Amino acid sequence: MASLFNRSNKPKEARKQIRLKLRVIDVWSATKVGFFVAIAAGIAIVVGAWLIWSVLANSGVFSAVGGLLSSVLGEANAFNLEDEFSFDNVMSTALTLALLNLVITTALAAIYALIFNLISKLVGGISLTFTNN
Repeated sequence: MASLFNRSNKPKEARKQIRLKLRVIDVWSATKVGFFVAIAAGIAIVVGAWLIWSVLANSGVFSAVGGLLSSVLGEANAFNLEDEFSFDNVMSTALTLALLNLVITTALAAIYALIFNLISKLVGGISLTFTNN
């Protein structure tokens, strides 16, 4: 058991450092990565909207705020908050935002890669140093 806690007296390996320059980002590769990141964000938007809606609907926040609005605005201005924030309305809005996010994020990933490639031609890229631990 005591041998488990003994340290070896071997000399440590010398650390090797490699300096590289990142000069080009493949536009198609950046587009694919941006697409999958946008899919993950879209799933998060839809699940988050569902969770927030279910908590607010089950806790009675919509009916309480709707009652407050009807008492402030008067009964002549019948504004039903539960109908406006129904499950179908909330989920359709979340899906629309997720699809819009998918298109915009994918396009911006390609545009950012193109901009990086143009700037990299001017300044020579980004210098990186890698070491082995």
